[in-house]
Amino acid sequence: MRKTMFLFFVLGFAFAASPASPQGFKSLVNQGNELFKKGDYKKALDLYHQAEADQPENPELYYNIGSALYKEGKYEEATDKLEKSFVTQDITYEAMAHYNLGDVYFKSGDYQNAIKSFQKSLELNPEDIDAKYNLELARKRLKEQLKPEQNKNNQQKQNQQDQQKQDQNQQDKDKQDQKQEQEQKDQQDQQKKQQQQQQQVNQNEMSKEDAERILNALKDDEKDVQKDVRRLQGPSSYEGNDW
Repeated sequence: MRKTMFLFFVLGFAFAASPASPQGFKSLVNQGNELFKKGDYKKALDLYHQAEADQPENPELYYNIGSALYKEGKYEEATDKLEKSFVTQDITYEAMAHYNLGDVYFKSGDYQNAIKSFQKSLELNPEDIDAKYNLELARKRLKEQLKPEQNKNNQQKQNQQDQQKQDQNQQDKDKQDQKQEQEQKDQQDQQKKQQQQQQQVNQNEMSKEDAERILNALKDDEKDVQKDVRRLQGPSSYEGNDW
């Protein structure tokens, strides 16, 4: 960040005190500013808060309080006070408020809001070189911040794609195995069916052979019976007709 990022311009404010405001307000603010210059931000805050009791809606005082809170590292509280300082009618101070709010966001690692704040500061003060520098630096940091997340997302996406590919390959392998198993089963069924058909054919052929054997045996038996009958009748005594 530019060095001026750490200068909060708390000393140059011309506070818009109304005629009814007590003189103690300016005194408290001036004392707080002196302590701020010395780096005693805690005591400066105490004095600013006392002055706040007299003018609780003073935007310049909000700016001072926000600046001191920032120096104390209380970024969330500093953000709230600096945002309230935007209502000032002085464009220069408003640009400074956005500038310093950008620094608060930058220090807390909120680079997106830091970019918005620096852009707003440049809209109000286009000639602020430091705001331009810090804007580009915030953009660079945001890019660096997002890169690991993008890499992580890309890796997760790649892992998901790899897993899906593995699942698909496994499904294809399972289908191929099932197909081979079915083909083997069909082949075995076909072989079994062919064996059964062959056995049936063999059985039929054996039955035919048995039938022929039986028929031949019956014929042989018939011949034997005829021989036995002729033997029992003896020789023939026929001598012809008696005229």
